[in-house]
Amino acid sequence: MASVVTEQELLDAVDEAFAVTGRGLAPWPDPHPDRRPRAEEYSRLSDPAKWRIIGARADAWVVALPAAGLAEVERDAAIRWEAPPGTVLSRADRLVPHVAGGLPLVVARSRLGPVDDAGVTLGAGDPAVVIGWIPDCGCDACDSGSQDVLDELDEVIVGVVSGAFRRVVSGDRVITVISTDRWNASSSGSGGFDRGEVARILADPTGWREVSGVSWLAGG
Repeated sequence: MASVVTEQELLDAVDEAFAVTGRGLAPWPDPHPDRRPRAEEYSRLSDPAKWRIIGARADAWVVALPAAGLAEVERDAAIRWEAPPGTVLSRADRLVPHVAGGLPLVVARSRLGPVDDAGVTLGAGDPAVVIGWIPDCGCDACDSGSQDVLDELDEVIVGVVSGAFRRVVSGDRVITVISTDRWNASSSGSGGFDRGEVARILADPTGWREVSGVSWLAGG
């Protein structure tokens, strides 16, 4: 039987692990809180290695989830991707939940500029669908400080662990629910989405292919 853990207890455990995995890595504030980025900042990646703090936070999750009795970790796993992730991966861990029906979580390190492991690529399922890569850019213009991306990483992982994550696909149309408060929709064709249509599709995804899972937190 899987452990029963609250979301807050899990986040507290991640914070405790991050105090170890993030040792020696410095957070930083938003470099332009009161101004627009300059044009030259969009083509500049002045310190890619600083983004290793995101990998340290990801490592804290890889420590905390098994320690909480929620998953087994497969280190240096060979990942089957539904589609190429679009990043250059240096290594990947897979967390397999104990609860039946939970989605496996992929936590992979990816290249940012010349640094092989500065970014994190996240996936869910087997074969894995890409949830996202953090940071999504890393250039100086897109840098909003370390806390923004740390929070984003937590939100994405909590979405999978809590069972909130969903991806529904029909042809070139994709709706991805990241968390209870965040979703995005895309289409490579002419047919876009409005909020009402997304709500209707998520309420009844008949005819759409769905990737989703149950909460890891409820026990099994």
